[in-house]
Amino acid sequence: MKSIGGALVLMTAAAGPALGQETDIPLGDERPPEVAILDPMAQDEGRFGVDVGAVAVSQYISRGVAFAEEPSLQPYANIRIDLPELTGGAVTGVNLTFGTWSSLQDGPPGLGQTNDGDFPGWYEADLYAGATIQLRDRWNGALTYYRYHSPADSFADYGDLELIVGYDDAGRWEGVPLRGFRLNPALRLAHELDRPGRKDALYVQPSLTPSFGLGAPERELTVSIPLVAGFSDHYYDAIGGGKADYGFFRTGVAVSMTPFPQAVESLSLSGGVDLWFPNADVASGLDDQELVTRFGVNWSF
Repeated sequence: MKSIGGALVLMTAAAGPALGQETDIPLGDERPPEVAILDPMAQDEGRFGVDVGAVAVSQYISRGVAFAEEPSLQPYANIRIDLPELTGGAVTGVNLTFGTWSSLQDGPPGLGQTNDGDFPGWYEADLYAGATIQLRDRWNGALTYYRYHSPADSFADYGDLELIVGYDDAGRWEGVPLRGFRLNPALRLAHELDRPGRKDALYVQPSLTPSFGLGAPERELTVSIPLVAGFSDHYYDAIGGGKADYGFFRTGVAVSMTPFPQAVESLSLSGGVDLWFPNADVASGLDDQELVTRFGVNWSF
């Protein structure tokens, strides 16, 4: 939500975008859309694709700010429409993406937020639509609009316009003794639209996500180590008043795999641990360090 996903988680997000595929954006911002939108070219069968799934997290943190203290279940659905008629020359892929993402808790979200809407415990329900272009099979750019809503009335509605640019560096590290090693560099820019109570903020997130494969190739375990930082002009409230430009650094480890590649190739599982280091001068609702665990399941068809 507020702050996105990501993501494949779609890392998100899908801050996303699916969770079991190789991702170009680090997991950890909950929303799968940031993964599902950026890495749609990984699905090469058919004009249409659908991802459905859910991620369970021990705490909802996004962009270095806590939004819910309680464990959260975050289901999502994503539809992809490929547009091969728009490809040619340097353009090697184009598609449209539409989806929804939610965050639910068993009780109030905490942090002084209300929970008295028509659906208490349903902290967030988002809709999004976007377009992705791929250039020379290496560069991906995704432009997406998000609309954030709280059925529990925990926050007022607003939107985000987000641009993610990523580079697929697979095959560039042949000297590294790790199968399929990639750095996955990416830059994420999100501008708030009609944010209640303050000036709309611009959020900037550079990231690297080194990843590699372990185990037998037919049942490979993909390991990712996100290295992410968050910056903004108006998003982070300083404890002493005013605003802070720097919000957080995040790392951790994420793993994903297709557990039954012969029987259920479209089913993937993911899990991991996020380690957040928020700026101590920011009113983030977090401790000096925060550890968040996650487990996700995704079905693509």
